[in-house]
Amino acid sequence: MPTIHIPVLLKETIEVLLADGGKTYIDCTVGTGGHSLELLSQTPQDVIVIGIDKDEQSLEVAKKRLKTFGERVKLVRGGYEEIDELIKPLKPGPVSGILFDLGMSSFHLDESDRGFSFREDGPLDMRFDRLQDFTAEELIDTFSQEALLDIFKKFGEEKWSRRLSRVIVEQRKRKPFKTTVDISDFIRRNIPRRAAHKTLARIFQAIRIMVNNELENLKTGLLKAFNLLEIEGRIAVLTYHSLEDRITKNLFRTLKKAGLLVAINPRCARPSKAERMKNRRSRSARLRVIKKLGEITGEITLEGMGDLEAEEKSGEND
Repeated sequence: MPTIHIPVLLKETIEVLLADGGKTYIDCTVGTGGHSLELLSQTPQDVIVIGIDKDEQSLEVAKKRLKTFGERVKLVRGGYEEIDELIKPLKPGPVSGILFDLGMSSFHLDESDRGFSFREDGPLDMRFDRLQDFTAEELIDTFSQEALLDIFKKFGEEKWSRRLSRVIVEQRKRKPFKTTVDISDFIRRNIPRRAAHKTLARIFQAIRIMVNNELENLKTGLLKAFNLLEIEGRIAVLTYHSLEDRITKNLFRTLKKAGLLVAINPRCARPSKAERMKNRRSRSARLRVIKKLGEITGEITLEGMGDLEAEEKSGEND
């Protein structure tokens, strides 16, 4: 049976989304339906939730879990970077709240055939959308040393990026990488043992972000979501690493300076100690929530949205 993802900061997220009421909510990363289930359970019969996800398997699980809500839930396959086009045929009316629960879910991590985990043996896949052709295997076995270095540094913030990009290119000339064990065992052999776990997590994160174009899609998706939202509507974003959090924080700060939103929780919400102990994967989560005050009339640039508070990386091992 597929793993059911445990929604993070569930109570806090639902409370802030529903604080001002409304009729239509969009769950941009519906996954297996955890947040949407709670949204639907806590709202009247005239409230609808539109659930969006690229992953067909996740949508099938969500469909079964949310079946009892009937026409109140609409599930759509696609990515939030195309949220405007995805919801257009549904004609939902004013949108009162939008949720982004970013990154991969427990469902992805625990399904070894998806290739997201360095702890499990599986194909080098890492696609959220299996209709997409580009996979992790193609990235690792065909990208240049310079391109791999850039990906590992930019999306993994990994100090062993230079060495790993070089030895990976050298090794694949002898034997291409085909599985998660192929690449994870190779990385372990080429860095100090003490660094292995964190380095593997960062390298797998970097590859996954690149395969799914996550950061560029987030920039586009957040802007489109803001434009769809009605005045006084709310956006809640759950982030799990500094790269996506910088993008979210930077865009919200830009719109706040323009007088277009107010931050509901300026310091962001974090999981309690009890939640972190119960759900270890929640430990890095941050919840940012804003309320829309006005419409964007000028141009908001996407360039540099991920550069806020970027850390200077010094001393890289070769």
